[in-house]
Amino acid sequence: MREVLDALDRPVDLLVALGPEETPLPGSRDIDFGEETQRVVEGLAALSDRVTFRVEEEPPGFERYPAIAVLPEGEDVGLRYYGLPWGYEFATLVGAVIEAGKTASSLSADSQERLAALDHDLTIDVFVTPTCPHCPPAVLHAYRAALASPRIRASAIEATEFPSLADSMDVWSVPRIVVNGVPHWDGTVTERVFVDRILAPAFE
Repeated sequence: MREVLDALDRPVDLLVALGPEETPLPGSRDIDFGEETQRVVEGLAALSDRVTFRVEEEPPGFERYPAIAVLPEGEDVGLRYYGLPWGYEFATLVGAVIEAGKTASSLSADSQERLAALDHDLTIDVFVTPTCPHCPPAVLHAYRAALASPRIRASAIEATEFPSLADSMDVWSVPRIVVNGVPHWDGTVTERVFVDRILAPAFE
């Protein structure tokens, strides 16, 4: 991991946003999600000088807490992780840092061209849980799309920590992909299908 992070093309700053937390679903045990989120991010940043972190109380631009903003070279490009990145979701956070640290997109040339032509804003929310191995790939598709287009914002939302929001989006399985506030599909798909679906006429 140290070698991977040291090889990033550009530095990545992780902003941990703390504030009032929603009561999580039963079974989450007695966990201080904000404190644990800070601990995880601090540990990741300690692995490389290319990754830094800071903590702020209720900064602007966040809808719920705890949250993490992934900032390539300190720039807010719309990448968010809402909740504690534990279990399989630690891979999502690591993947987000790696993608943000690249100067060249991981997407295919065709996907980049289609996203560059986007003429309207998109908000992509991917509901996840820490026990789902299929969630990190789905979130990374959304993050890559946001990195490729300034008109896209992408968030992972840990469903068990924000149950009222998950209920409002009828989250019964994960990953659940929500585009512009509309539940769209469940499950992981290929990059091409992901781009096809988020660029569907229904979201123009």
